[in-house]
Amino acid sequence: MAKILFVVMNDPTNLADSIKAAHVLHYAVELKEKGNDVYVYFDGLGTKIPITESPYKGLKPAYEKAMKEGLILGACGYCASPPHLNIRDKLPNTIKLIGDEDHHYALTDLVDKGYQIVVS
Repeated sequence: MAKILFVVMNDPTNLADSIKAAHVLHYAVELKEKGNDVYVYFDGLGTKIPITESPYKGLKPAYEKAMKEGLILGACGYCASPPHLNIRDKLPNTIKLIGDEDHHYALTDLVDKGYQIVVS
């Protein structure tokens, strides 16, 4: 079976980006249901998905389903930190922050384990 990491960089305040992000979350759930090893990582503006009301009403249910299925690897601690988006303290404690305000997560450990990276 496949090993896939979806990196979601879509802006949840933008309708088109929200629809794209929701589809990524749907794909991740469906792939896991078929036995694949799947994670979702929020990076860039995508780190705002857990805390932002989206113009696309399908994003929140898709996010909640992915969380329930244990597919959310985490969010970029660099992007969420005060010098950048400054949302670190607003994210729920169920979202693991990976990296810090000085270091961006490079995904190399997952690539070394055979994961294919898909960026949205």
